[in-house]
Amino acid sequence: MGRTAATPGLGIGLTVQVAKKQRPDQDARIDAHVRVRAFAAGPRDRVPAVDIALVVAVDVTAERRDAAVAALAGTVGALPDGLSYTVLGGGGEQCYPLRGRWALAGPDDRRQAAFSVGRIAASAEGRAPAGYTTWLAAARELFAERALPVRHLILVTDGGSRGDGDDAARPDSALSLELARSEGTFTADVIAPGAGWDPVPLLAVAKRLHGTAVSSPDDFAPAMATALARLRRVRSPELPIEVTVRPAVREVTLTETAPHQQRLEPDRVQDDPHRLEFRTHQWQPESRDYLLTLRADASNDPLGVPLQLAEVAVGGAVEPVVVRWLPSGTAADTARISGAAGRDIHTMNVSTQMRTALNHGYTALDLDRRERAEAQLGLAVRLATEIAADWVLDEVRKVARIVDGPQGRVSVGPAVDPGTVRQGLLNITSGHPVELPGLPVSGPEIRCPDCDHPAGPAAGFCIDCGRRL
Repeated sequence: MGRTAATPGLGIGLTVQVAKKQRPDQDARIDAHVRVRAFAAGPRDRVPAVDIALVVAVDVTAERRDAAVAALAGTVGALPDGLSYTVLGGGGEQCYPLRGRWALAGPDDRRQAAFSVGRIAASAEGRAPAGYTTWLAAARELFAERALPVRHLILVTDGGSRGDGDDAARPDSALSLELARSEGTFTADVIAPGAGWDPVPLLAVAKRLHGTAVSSPDDFAPAMATALARLRRVRSPELPIEVTVRPAVREVTLTETAPHQQRLEPDRVQDDPHRLEFRTHQWQPESRDYLLTLRADASNDPLGVPLQLAEVAVGGAVEPVVVRWLPSGTAADTARISGAAGRDIHTMNVSTQMRTALNHGYTALDLDRRERAEAQLGLAVRLATEIAADWVLDEVRKVARIVDGPQGRVSVGPAVDPGTVRQGLLNITSGHPVELPGLPVSGPEIRCPDCDHPAGPAAGFCIDCGRRL
């Protein structure tokens, strides 16, 4: 079943599905499918421009400078009235506004900005690479002066100023330390023209600062427009998912499986050791799917009776995780994959393994490790064939030949374009949700006949006036 509740700017629908029959082990694993559906609530369909502070940092080499100037001119010429913004270029120097730290978009400002961005300098012109850390630190200082609800950086980079400190794999690197300082202060998208960049630090910036990383042609204006349109659809910059568990539950993990794959790190709620808070970010009207995994000790629990192991809460909507431990020798072994909930959970687990293998395969190609690449891409193909994830087959065909899909056999040729590999690494992270037949597709939005307030298809009562729907 599902519950609907309200949070400012959003209505929240929550559904939790779990296989009810489980085997009682001392270390029993219980998987639950959590779907959070957010729909617009309130009179506005977009974030007001006056609530947005935007920093555009352009880091391109001299060969792309002319294209960058043209793309910037088109971008600043289309900014909505009232938006606060700054343009950085070169080694992190401010290119616009010419006076002060922030410009306010408007008719006169747009004309001046479209002309002034021609001053932007290319990266590494007569100086050492600035490093991505420089751009993040500059943005953080600027945002400290602009306490607006939405603070966002768009970093356009072809890798021209990647520095020695931009090692995302080391927690003590300059980039990792700056990302830790910036997280929670602003969000960021990365747009990467060309293919000469290292994808690892770009993905680290997008992941830690809750944005996206996409490849782009030299004319990055369409990618900028897409990023800005998505930013204005964000109704809630942050939305925590709370999971409260019984003392017998020893381990809790929550993995987003769609639209992106990422394992969420929990924060413990003060004074409640059995409650965890998983922070999620940049919510617009959409649906997200999560795999909730619990490890529980069932040795002291009664058999055959419903037991609530956990409670999931999002934006005021609450759903329980209820199971029944079956006696030994029953059909418990097959219960985990039976029914709609079991099929969905199986698909989500396969999808997670498939995306991981695809990413590992592309990474191995980037490091010129052909045997590992074939093994991982083959695993991704086999799993994709099982759940009909055709987009994975398309990604593999860009770099390898599929010999036998069901058996997971692929062949990597003698020459693979490095640019294709690097663009693929970004593309793998950019969505591709898996179809889950176990939950019904959300129906059209309904509205209260008394007060005309919007409500989700699963709503039983209007969240504004309380009328039964």
